[in-house]
Amino acid sequence: MRRMPLVIIALFLLKTVCAAEESWRLPLAEKEKILEKNNQERHNILGLYPSQVDLPPDGGPVDNSTIGNHNIAHAVCWTANYLAGASYRYAFLKKSNAPAEELTAAKARADELFEAVYRCQLVTGVRGLQARGYALGHGESYEERWDHEQSNAWYQGAGEYKDLRWRGSPSHHNYSDVTHGLGQYYDLAAEGPQKDRCREAIGALVGYWAFNNFKIMHIDGKHFTEILGFHDGKTLNTRIMMAIAGVTTAYHATGNPKYLEVRDQLVERFHVRGLTSFKTDKDFDDAEHVFCHLENMFRIEKDPELLAAYCAVLEGLWANHKDDAQSLFTYIYMSLTPNAPDRDKALREALYSLQTYPAETVFQPTMSSLRKDLKAPYPVYAACWDNEYLWKGNLLNPDGWLSRIVTSVSVPAEDPVVIYALDTNGHIYQSRDGAATEAGWRCISETLPGPVRVMVAGPRVRMIYAICNDEFYVSLTGGHTWMKMAVPEEGGAPKDIEVGETAPDAPFAVYAVREKAVYKTIFTRNKQFNRNWEKVSKKELPSHEQKPSEVQFKPGQGGILKSTDGGDTWQVKFAGLAIPMSNTVFVPNTTNWIFSGTPAGLYISKDGGESWESGHLVLQFERNERRDLGGAAFIDAYWRARYYGFIDDVLANTAFTGN
Repeated sequence: MRRMPLVIIALFLLKTVCAAEESWRLPLAEKEKILEKNNQERHNILGLYPSQVDLPPDGGPVDNSTIGNHNIAHAVCWTANYLAGASYRYAFLKKSNAPAEELTAAKARADELFEAVYRCQLVTGVRGLQARGYALGHGESYEERWDHEQSNAWYQGAGEYKDLRWRGSPSHHNYSDVTHGLGQYYDLAAEGPQKDRCREAIGALVGYWAFNNFKIMHIDGKHFTEILGFHDGKTLNTRIMMAIAGVTTAYHATGNPKYLEVRDQLVERFHVRGLTSFKTDKDFDDAEHVFCHLENMFRIEKDPELLAAYCAVLEGLWANHKDDAQSLFTYIYMSLTPNAPDRDKALREALYSLQTYPAETVFQPTMSSLRKDLKAPYPVYAACWDNEYLWKGNLLNPDGWLSRIVTSVSVPAEDPVVIYALDTNGHIYQSRDGAATEAGWRCISETLPGPVRVMVAGPRVRMIYAICNDEFYVSLTGGHTWMKMAVPEEGGAPKDIEVGETAPDAPFAVYAVREKAVYKTIFTRNKQFNRNWEKVSKKELPSHEQKPSEVQFKPGQGGILKSTDGGDTWQVKFAGLAIPMSNTVFVPNTTNWIFSGTPAGLYISKDGGESWESGHLVLQFERNERRDLGGAAFIDAYWRARYYGFIDDVLANTAFTGN
């Protein structure tokens, strides 16, 4: 076998580590390719882009069927924004005389995203009625499994779309994002038959509400969404601006004068002509919509009075967001206002956001507020991604996506590789591989009637005891089945449950602690447990507290506190912690390991608390899921910057080494 030279191996390993841990340092052009590949592999349902997808813990492919967990309820919005970025990619490559193969691939990708957006109309069977998104297959979707308030908003497609399950109940934002995304595609990338299909898609979408008293009627024919929302009948706001942009785009694409009539009605009603200033609350979501609409409007509108009014709207939005390092907002604004006084600063910060954008977009807990070396605007890899689509969120937020805290850890005496953990939501998790992998953890409390308040393991790996809903429960099957323990009810509500120390095969005592009474029963090897509970004194309860002379640990700001002198002095230990903060510390007497619940998940020390490593239990979402965000937001901003000339070839292909 041919051997790879050691130098090449070292370089390969270095690049692999960089991509995984410091992928933000990669050149922008290389990041764009990585993110695009990730989008196509993970975030792709016949071209539809669900931004949040659950990553299988075994490293397998993402499940795009109804069985999978995606945020399909917002997928049409994100796909429309992605379509805009892909359209700018094609337009840039076309005007820069890129190789034919590269240009063909860019065109095909933009067309694929367009078809996915248009399919969200076609799948409903009602012309102009748009689905929020769709999943492959039949059966209940993720929201229906969760008994979500919108469970009844899911429907099965018909005809050629019978194998798609689509999410209804569209919002005005769904229609707004799609209209501006289709508008970008129509002008920048749609050619030949695709131009005609896009024209039909825009006309149907906008006409559905523009000619129906500004209402989006839902599939049930009873409920509807107001396009204009709340207003005073005379003052322009962001939502009214979205509507004006929508009918203007429809008139531009179709030439139908009815859209122009509606546009003129809105312009007159809300006194757009003569507008000299525009003020609105700082709202990242609405700002993204209107910035993108204005980009279309300045390209297609010829009326100088309206263009002057739209300039006032643009300036009003920029006043709210000029210091936010929002790459998309900045590139749109600066392309329309080349002589802006704050141009250099804004472009520098917009570039910084792209340069610090990671190529690995799995959600991670973030607490940059603890880092004295960072200040806003935070590098994107250290900022809180408080929205699935980054430019709809605030990159100045330092903290977010924190893990729920582990409130209890218990290790059976029989096998210290089996670990039980309880979180603040009342779920019990079991690891069978010593917390070595994410896949090794599974939730075992699904069949219990309520959140677990107290949890403790027995001496055998299959034994676990819990308190929930004011009752004592036991599982003798490792959490596969649970049964209520017949503890006498006298003595008040359950407070605690304790297991006596003993060898795995010897009889042992279980203590059920109520507010005013303690009960005891004996478990034996041959008899699972004695149903005869006897009342005992609290003095009989086993003590699991550390002796004053032993090494002691406690949670602390900055890390885990350790004392070797009975608590007289303490040292902070934080080596290995992703976030230097501890909320809980556990020192089970059945293992030499120490456990800590932190905002970054469960952490474990195997050297007496000197250093720490991840326990791979990061509880950010429903359970112990890892979710990937995807890179549509990067692509959306990056290709605008290339198209407008804010990023040239040299800058695009240079690795970032600055601060």
